[in-house]
Amino acid sequence: MLLLTSMLAALPAGWWLARTVSRGLMLPAPPPRDLTHYMRTKSLRDYLLDMWFKNLLVAQLAQLTSAPMHFDYRNVIRKTWAKYQPTLFIMGLHRTHSESILGGNYLESKQFNDILVFDFYDQYQNLTLKTALMLKWASEKCPQAKFLFKTDDDVLVNPWMLQRVIKDHPRAQLLGYSINKTKLHRDEYNKYYVPRWLARDDFIPQYLSGTGYLINGAYIKKILQTAYLVPMVNVEDVYITYLVAKKTLNLTLTHDRRVSPMRPWVTFSCLYWHLAAAHSVRPSEILKIWPSLKIIGKEYNRKKKVCFGYEFFNKDIFLY
Repeated sequence: MLLLTSMLAALPAGWWLARTVSRGLMLPAPPPRDLTHYMRTKSLRDYLLDMWFKNLLVAQLAQLTSAPMHFDYRNVIRKTWAKYQPTLFIMGLHRTHSESILGGNYLESKQFNDILVFDFYDQYQNLTLKTALMLKWASEKCPQAKFLFKTDDDVLVNPWMLQRVIKDHPRAQLLGYSINKTKLHRDEYNKYYVPRWLARDDFIPQYLSGTGYLINGAYIKKILQTAYLVPMVNVEDVYITYLVAKKTLNLTLTHDRRVSPMRPWVTFSCLYWHLAAAHSVRPSEILKIWPSLKIIGKEYNRKKKVCFGYEFFNKDIFLY
């Protein structure tokens, strides 16, 4: 009887312990993302026809995707490499407090005349729309462009090396950092998650990293028109450079490791010099690197040897 009483008394504690342990072993909820609009339509034409006439702020040249809240990123870019490389920031609307943030973006655009804002929620899963809007703007407002450089606002661009890259590949159709023989991410906890209902194929033979890639101006309009026929996916670089450009149009993707999706381990200007682009660089770091990089650029323009030997440290093994 005593044994039975002890067992009954221990049951609640056992239940509590089992429940606590099971909770500890459970995975947290996947990160929030909204892909429901892809269920309504995956046609890029449907989105662009609806949005293009809702353009709120007008500027002069399409190049760079940004987020509404990234005022500090844009200001630092304007003070540094954008002085040497015409730059347009493209963004959507912030999901919360959109009126106050849009007001700030409006004043910012009036001052600098370099922002385009479109009427959709600005989130990572809508980066495909941002890039498509960039292509549409460039094809209609800047058809004479020889190359369009698509990049992000957390990228430090070296305009001198970017020009060198273009000179080295003057006939390239699409040019950037090539990622080969990879698979789409099917894990919903991954930032780059693509559900199977959105894209069937797992294997991607080749695409260019969306951190930054160049599109030959002769192909901008053709890529956009073809994209109207290719169902969208939420991973912009896979969609634009592989599904549309390579798979459908059979365009050549040219690899150049100088357009890097990585960055040096050490914040030292000569380590950045041999890169046309470096990813995940904070505004404070850009301000730290830029003065010396600008001096190196002036020396380079005078045909002087600069940062000799440092190109060895720009191999992927020395980047992260």
